Amino acid sequence: QETFRWEPTRPTSLLYTKAADGTFTLVGAMYTAPRRFDLARLDARVPLSMARWHRHVNWCLPGRGADERWLERRDGAPLFGPESPIATEAACNAVGGVFRESLFGWMLHANVFAGDDPAVVWGDDHMQHDAHAMMGMGGATAP
Repeated sequence: QETFRWEPTRPTSLLYTKAADGTFTLVGAMYTAPRRFDLARLDARVPLSMARWHRHVNWCLPGRGADERWLERRDGAPLFGPESPIATEAACNAVGGVFRESLFGWMLHANVFAGDDPAVVWGDDHMQHDAHAMMGMGGATAP
């Protein structure tokens, strides 16, 4: 729906953190925009000077029907998925994977229940580590 509208009261998904005891706490929401949007269109939704839109880029995934391969590791790192060090089509092909230059489209996290600090509210560190380095994410910031 984000292709045709921008409705801040209807996010694409809700974001939660999971505590050690297994309970979940709502921290905010994620919004999306089509991958074809340029910086001006993203800026019109939420200013780039305030927030960081990002994309998941350069992922190596197991082939269709090879779900068991998600657990494969090489040199201590996952072979496939968001934490894989594989970031080129050639390297992905070499391990029998399927390369995706860009998954989904643009994303923005609004962690409005996580605190008052703008760096936290507009942060996209949703996996409790340096998500951009580990997930192959490309970000959009003000020019």
